[in-house]
Amino acid sequence: MRDPVTRRALLWLALAASLAGCAGAPALPPGADLVRTELIFGRARPDGSMVTEAQWRAFVDEHLAPRFAGFTVYPVTGQYRNQAGQLAREDSYLVLLLHEPDAKSRAAIEEIRAIYKRLFDQESVPRVSVPARVSF
Repeated sequence: MRDPVTRRALLWLALAASLAGCAGAPALPPGADLVRTELIFGRARPDGSMVTEAQWRAFVDEHLAPRFAGFTVYPVTGQYRNQAGQLAREDSYLVLLLHEPDAKSRAAIEEIRAIYKRLFDQESVPRVSVPARVSF
């Protein structure tokens, strides 16, 4: 799928589908107040290996999908300064969630972060959350 127009259309379709899934059973009223959370899951492991596509898919299926009905995953590349002060670059996954501003969602996100760090020996799973006005 190298055609940028097709790829862009599919990304928009995936985003729309994931956002609809986040709303729960009832439809959201126009301009519903939700929270937009982005999580960054690094793929580099301390032993030099990488989290494989199969390991990532299993993590999503076992830990992310049961907690959130809809989300969008982007493959990304980033850089950061690790605890040793060294500049590190790595391939990662950015997960976009739109969710209710409630304790259940916050707890689910923290569980997901803790599980990923434990399973794949990660120093951190960065989280960015901001209020979002969402309509469909």
